Amino acid sequence: MSKDKHVTCEACRHKERPCYECEFHSQQKCPPNLASDCIVVDSLICNKKIYKIAELSVPIPTLGDIIDIGPGGVITPLISLTPELSGIVTQTTVVKDMVINTGYLPANVTILGIETPLQINIPFQQETVCPGVCPEDRIHESPFKIESVVTQGIEALGISVGNILFKVVLSTNLTVTRPVVTKAPNLRVVKDVNDNRCEGSDWYG
Repeated sequence: MSKDKHVTCEACRHKERPCYECEFHSQQKCPPNLASDCIVVDSLICNKKIYKIAELSVPIPTLGDIIDIGPGGVITPLISLTPELSGIVTQTTVVKDMVINTGYLPANVTILGIETPLQINIPFQQETVCPGVCPEDRIHESPFKIESVVTQGIEALGISVGNILFKVVLSTNLTVTRPVVTKAPNLRVVKDVNDNRCEGSDWYG
């Protein structure tokens, strides 16, 4: 029998199917009957590049007696900071027209280029204004990128002790989407999947 010839498929009871769908008594599921021609898609609400500042001030006695801060905030001996992006902890809170992100970034403190057991968690908080955003919208952030690492000495004054300010500038792309019902074939928006989305309480991710 020619492969171009069409026959009735007994398995699916559909006519004019290619022969190869029916030969050898193959069993195939019939396509489902859809309730409507509407589909659910993600509608883009907000997309922007944002910066998050992780910052922590540590008293120099915490780092050891060998640390000294001279005039102009010069730190002796040299101290550097190595952030650990793989251990970053974040939490997202979505309110009306705003995405709030909090968390902390683990980091290792190095003295004179020598790794030490000194580890710190540097907290951060970022509020991003996204008009139209509502609780239960979907939040996605691209992998974090370190833009800058700052280690600044702060001299003691009066009764205060000297401090070292550790700061890490992070960047990421924030994308907010919302599932909506659209109508084929031109994907005209029919309704939100959740009509009460913008009337609910804050959402924590």
